[in-house]
Amino acid sequence: MKILLIVLASAAALGAQDERKHLSVPIESSTQPLTVAALEIERGPGYPSVIHLKGDVEIKIPVCVKTGAAQHCAGETVLRADEVDLHEQTGEIEARGAVRITPR
Repeated sequence: MKILLIVLASAAALGAQDERKHLSVPIESSTQPLTVAALEIERGPGYPSVIHLKGDVEIKIPVCVKTGAAQHCAGETVLRADEVDLHEQTGEIEARGAVRITPR
């Protein structure tokens, strides 16, 4: 019985690890969308708009290089912050709180 309770508690903890909402956001200047996650996501009216992300924000930004007419993407940069305003049209990111940027 103790083992069953430990297994159930572990499974509940694993399931609750990522309660963030996820969204794929296309940006005009890139062939690859941004991948965003946050505890709260609010999108302004209309498109394009400003997406407000709050709580454990993570944005995966593809690293792309334009060569002639083609765009080649390899790897990503990950931005983490407490709060972010993401402008869909331009891809501009206004990050606030504990901001960290990590190349991958």
